[in-house]
Amino acid sequence: MYNDTSENEARVRRNWNVLIFLAGTVILFAVILFKLFSLQYIHYEENFQRSENNRLRRIELIADRGYIYDRNGNVLVRNRPSYQIALQALEMPRKKADRDSIFKKLLNIRDAAGVRLFDSLSLDTAFQRIRWVRTRPVRILEDATMEQVAVIEEHSTELPGVSVIIESRREYPYGTLASHVLGYTSEISEEQLKLPEYASYSQGDRVGQKGLEQEYDKEFRGKNGLKLVEVNASGREVRTLTDVGGFIAPEPGLHMISTIDLKLQKAAEAAIPDSAKGALVAIDPRNGEILAMVSSPRLDPNIFSLKRRERNKGWAHVALDSMRPLTNRAISGVYPPASIFKLVTSGAGLESGIISETKYYPKACTGGYQYGARYQRCWGVHGNLNVVHALRLSCDVYFYQAGLEIDMARINEFARRFGYGEQLLGVDIPGERAGWLPDSASFNQRNKRLGWRWARGLILNLSIGQGQMVTPLQQAVFIGSLATNKGVYRPHFMKELQDAEGNVVRRYEPEIIRPGTMKPETHRVLLNAMDSVVNHPGGTGKKGAVPGIRVGGKTGSGEWKKGQKTHAWFAAVAPLDDPQIAVAVIMEAAGGGGSVAAPIAHKVLMAFFGKEEEEQ
Repeated sequence: MYNDTSENEARVRRNWNVLIFLAGTVILFAVILFKLFSLQYIHYEENFQRSENNRLRRIELIADRGYIYDRNGNVLVRNRPSYQIALQALEMPRKKADRDSIFKKLLNIRDAAGVRLFDSLSLDTAFQRIRWVRTRPVRILEDATMEQVAVIEEHSTELPGVSVIIESRREYPYGTLASHVLGYTSEISEEQLKLPEYASYSQGDRVGQKGLEQEYDKEFRGKNGLKLVEVNASGREVRTLTDVGGFIAPEPGLHMISTIDLKLQKAAEAAIPDSAKGALVAIDPRNGEILAMVSSPRLDPNIFSLKRRERNKGWAHVALDSMRPLTNRAISGVYPPASIFKLVTSGAGLESGIISETKYYPKACTGGYQYGARYQRCWGVHGNLNVVHALRLSCDVYFYQAGLEIDMARINEFARRFGYGEQLLGVDIPGERAGWLPDSASFNQRNKRLGWRWARGLILNLSIGQGQMVTPLQQAVFIGSLATNKGVYRPHFMKELQDAEGNVVRRYEPEIIRPGTMKPETHRVLLNAMDSVVNHPGGTGKKGAVPGIRVGGKTGSGEWKKGQKTHAWFAAVAPLDDPQIAVAVIMEAAGGGGSVAAPIAHKVLMAFFGKEEEEQ
């Protein structure tokens, strides 16, 4: 009985073991079958794509950026080839140990002189970036030399995912020349990527910064292309799959023919020392084309195309420079217009009939003017004058009296008519600042915190250009439109945009933005006065004269800080009978306009008219 029970229990255990084994086998096969089914059907697309990615690579082809030329076809901005050593995330091994091995190998690579190509910190940053930058190369060495490229190629089989790519970098063949006009390019910043205007840009893209490079970035940028390539087990390209539509050619950006005259720009920059703070604008008053623009001190935009370390060093140098070389003083520097504004006071008086060529004020200039308890000085003793003589000698006393009689409403209206004021001129580079023409309301608002209030006595200073704010661009536009009497044209740099075949895609059409006209008699008197300033032996602007050319102009010395030298101004236009060029020059804290700024304008005008300087 006992034996029968034991045998039954043993039989039952054996049967259970068999059942457990069979059940386990069935479950195992079920799991395997499910996995196969999953791979074959459920995740087919995903796994197929992963397999294809192991064999095929999509490579973005960066479009060539458009060139910038001067008005005569001289290249001002072009591209140069630049070799970059980069990590390609999709070609890198997936295992961390394999990536660490590549990291160590890169760190130990040296050039012929025994210098390491890569530093640990930069490499570590790059290896971190490829975790989220999957489809674009991550640079680990910029502007590599041919020797450095050869070293990488020599180790290529040991470095899957490390490749040499060729990019184009901006090159400015004339260095600092017209740097504030042209601008520069650099890698797009995190802040810019958040802005709606950069919605189509990606991390790593190079974009225009400042000047024409920024204003016309989308036109210069072009449209990137694409190629689909087959790669081998080492991740190296085998062929481009053109037969299956695997190649889309990039569309190069548009080229710009600018209004800049290279010869004139060179003359303007040579006339202003880089050690000084100043600006110059030369413009064609017949259409608004800017022929030359200088802001000093200058910077070399090529520093932004250098290797990262050199680029950072160069950037730090210009960013920390107390002379502010990044500021374009020609469009964003605001200064008192000084005695150039006496042309406005004269124009407003002549237009209203309050003054005339034959009118003399009863108070002759004896060196100053008594207004109530205040004695307002003049810079000289000029006697009894009419408007032409007063402009030629830049007599303050005459304009104190004229300003009080004309009033600021008429004066400001005339000023705005010819380009001054708070409304931007709309030049096609970023950074333009507006000027300021005070009246009682704006003066009180602006000086509210200081507790200053408008008083009639302020007109004395305002009538001679001390108290308003203007830019050098406004001065050039003003003097030019005053001479033509045909309207204020929008100042601009773009003449036309062309495609790679030279077809004109867009041409700038001159645009009148302010009335800029006056009575013929007012015009005649002002032209005679401007002529007298430059060509009369006693004129304050005689150092701006050009032999054989009828130049007209006006000097100015802008007060800005008590006890400091004045800002030196000179604005000129030529020839007065048929104006072709207007020039405005300012030199900060440099002295008198006639002695400092007029000789600079003279050199530019000599270059424009093809005149040779006489040897001293």
